[in-house]
Amino acid sequence: MSIHAVVSPLGRRALRRKARVTRPQSLDGLTIGELSNHKFDSEFTFGVIEKALLKRFPNIRFVSHREFGDTYGARESEVITALPAKLESFECDLVISGNAG
Repeated sequence: MSIHAVVSPLGRRALRRKARVTRPQSLDGLTIGELSNHKFDSEFTFGVIEKALLKRFPNIRFVSHREFGDTYGARESEVITALPAKLESFECDLVISGNAG
């Protein structure tokens, strides 16, 4: 008779709790960074989103996806690595990513 050890492919659960970020009460006066992977018409969709948000929150400021580079493609690793510093330099409070498709 043979004995076989079975190992779960799921592994052990690791409990890592991260502090939750407090959501703003309003978007008014905040700066929103736009991230794009160019898999859909970014110029169009961000234009529609900006127009809708500016109607509700006239003091919003947007940082265009062109400032960050594509988050998908040949340079995605470079863009993602530089993202935290760029978001900080543009003083972005929030980010819109994955807005269509």
